Amino acid sequence: MLTPDAKARLSATIRELRERLLRDIGDAVVAEYRLQVTVAQSWLGEAAAAKRQRLEAWLEERVRAEKGSDPKKREALRKRHLDSAVKEAAATLLNRLVLVRHLEALRLLRPEVVTGGWNSKGYREFREFAPALTDLTDPKTVSGDQTEGYAFLLKLLFDELALDLPGLFGDVGVTSLLPVPASTLSNLVERLDDPELESAWTDDTTLGWVYQYWNDPDREALDAKINAGGKIQPHEIVSKTQMFTERYMVEWLLQNSLGLTWLCMCKKHGWTADAEQVLPLLEARRVEWRRRRDAGEVALDALMPIEGELEDHWKYFVAQPLPDDAVEKAPESVRSLKILDPACGSGHFLVIAFGLLTALYREEARHRGETIGDREIAESILENNLHGIDIDPRAIQIAAAALYLKARALAKDSRPKTLNLVAPVLQLGNLPPNDPAVLQLR
Repeated sequence: MLTPDAKARLSATIRELRERLLRDIGDAVVAEYRLQVTVAQSWLGEAAAAKRQRLEAWLEERVRAEKGSDPKKREALRKRHLDSAVKEAAATLLNRLVLVRHLEALRLLRPEVVTGGWNSKGYREFREFAPALTDLTDPKTVSGDQTEGYAFLLKLLFDELALDLPGLFGDVGVTSLLPVPASTLSNLVERLDDPELESAWTDDTTLGWVYQYWNDPDREALDAKINAGGKIQPHEIVSKTQMFTERYMVEWLLQNSLGLTWLCMCKKHGWTADAEQVLPLLEARRVEWRRRRDAGEVALDALMPIEGELEDHWKYFVAQPLPDDAVEKAPESVRSLKILDPACGSGHFLVIAFGLLTALYREEARHRGETIGDREIAESILENNLHGIDIDPRAIQIAAAALYLKARALAKDSRPKTLNLVAPVLQLGNLPPNDPAVLQLR
């Protein structure tokens, strides 16, 4: 679990990394492509010139989509979209490394590459395998790679992970065109390897907190703007509306919606739900806990201890009658349940629903006298049960990564055919009209 100290450390780390990534990548793209002058005046090499032309075409398309004809307006739009591209590249790199750090901590990725950084087992083996790519003193070393081949190793790893998560590790906007200085990459990897963050890499809420902490500066700036009488522009809506929901709120909502549906399903099929065994015990212990709290035997803010996984799945359930029509219309199987979060953000509701659904899949199989493996459960949940929508593609990146992590943690060999996560491309004044209507991750 993410400890309070690690959570505070994570918040400070993400803020500091964000500031440096945005600054360093922004400076690097201006310097490498000599954006202060025209392409003709830049005297770039062939490869760099081709990349700059691709970047310029991307910027021009977005400026043209907003009907930027006035020179001053065009320049302002161009700067805004370049800043947006830098922010997307910075956030994508951070999200990639955070997910890799999770996979390594859960022993789902071996050998480690991000854990330990340049001293990691994966990089040491890479140096032995490809010394010409990693030794800067060797004239055969790849030209310009000041990371001693570490960035190249990361690219190989990202390309492999793109097979499962193309929305995060594949081509994301113009991210591949934006250079990351070696010192910036080194600092990023080193900061994520902080021992004080160790508990973060095995907690399923960390990805969501990373997204929250990344957006906090934008949200604070907008609050200051509103307080000063300013108006939120269409392209600013995303950072203002994204807020992370605490785990206990999500669990309460899920246990009293998905949990209630499950009890209706059990009654429909004549099954005795496991919850029926634990709910009376939980209520009796709550009564006793309230008595002890009122008597001053326990602190007012102390939480009642929960015993075992079954209690954990039902600890917030509020006992209530099961309506006859709800029982009659209950789904025939957990597989046919559809859970949609229409503003999923980093996917926190979906991630926690995954855990509850896993228990329900196992219980249903037992009631039916069937057997079911963890891989089948993981793949079925992602392919059939969970659906999410968000206006921010970066949120979808995080949600996809979080669900992928849950599936792999349950079954290392799980490979769902699809993730039902979409980011509708709304015309918010910062996207060209010919962009695809939906960003669909596998």
